[in-house]
Amino acid sequence: MIHSSDHNHRRKKHSQFKHQAGPLIIFFTVLMPTNCVILEQFFFDMKQDSISELINGFLVCLSYAMAMWSYYQSIKIKNYTIEKATPIQDNRRIDPLYKNTNLCLQCNKWKPIRSHHCSLCGKCNLKMDHHCPWINNCVGLRNHRSFYLFTMYMTIGALQYSFASWVYFRYLFRSSNGFFSHQSIFFYIYWFLTSLVIYPTCAMLCFLFVYHTSLIINNQTTLEEMESSESGNSCCLQNRGPPKKINLFDRGILSNIAWFFNYSYFWFLPFENIYKQDGAQYPIAPLCTIQDIQINNPQVQTGQIPNQQFDFDKIDQKYEEYLAIVKQKYKNKRLVLIGKEIQLD
Repeated sequence: MIHSSDHNHRRKKHSQFKHQAGPLIIFFTVLMPTNCVILEQFFFDMKQDSISELINGFLVCLSYAMAMWSYYQSIKIKNYTIEKATPIQDNRRIDPLYKNTNLCLQCNKWKPIRSHHCSLCGKCNLKMDHHCPWINNCVGLRNHRSFYLFTMYMTIGALQYSFASWVYFRYLFRSSNGFFSHQSIFFYIYWFLTSLVIYPTCAMLCFLFVYHTSLIINNQTTLEEMESSESGNSCCLQNRGPPKKINLFDRGILSNIAWFFNYSYFWFLPFENIYKQDGAQYPIAPLCTIQDIQINNPQVQTGQIPNQQFDFDKIDQKYEEYLAIVKQKYKNKRLVLIGKEIQLD
């Protein structure tokens, strides 16, 4: 009882901090790229001709506008689980991935596969990737696209600023009039403080963009990637070496990318991803064949390997046929099982 009370108290404190610090973090996230655009457009002299300067200004403003739009979408779009009843359980299925009947103990509601409960949001989120403090929201099924595009456009903008800043710094350093003779002292302080934050941020954004690109091409989330190989979305084939993890949602690079962007030609626009099943189900890769199991587990005996997948329906039908034959064979006969007499109907 005490442990539960402490847990609820911590959750309440985290929630209060989220609501208090969230607007400040959002303001800072918008402020930094805005500073970069101001410096690039009004202070840096790139020594370009008018056409090149116009094109460069357009690209800078375009990447900034797309980044801010993507950022707004990431904040606004929620990934809360759908209000539906738990699907009818299929007792033939063994793996929880196929049963899809999990219940969230905190929400006391059906928790679809790939969903996770966020302690900061206080709700379950569909295909939850992580809770991001920079957007004061969870990254999940519906806004992962806008979050990814936000990191992409921010990375482009940060690289643009880094290049322009380096070019202007080199120009000032080589200037015969002296480094500090071109601008006021306020500009140099402003430039130094902005660059002090942007350069580490640029490195972080590049890493974040590459990392989420790898997640997309493998159709995984950060939480799924961090989970052990015995998680519900993987099939673990034990061998003498380390366990091998097979991601059942991975259907190939092109299929994964197309599904992530909701099969849209306008993939570069941060629209909300609304799927037909809306997080209740996900397309999965074909099930393992016996040949796949033998390749990953040499202990399986060699022999003629059927080139087909396991079909639970056929197994269930054959099992019932076998039971019917056995019942007919031993009908009206005296059977003793563990010291008890039984009779087959």
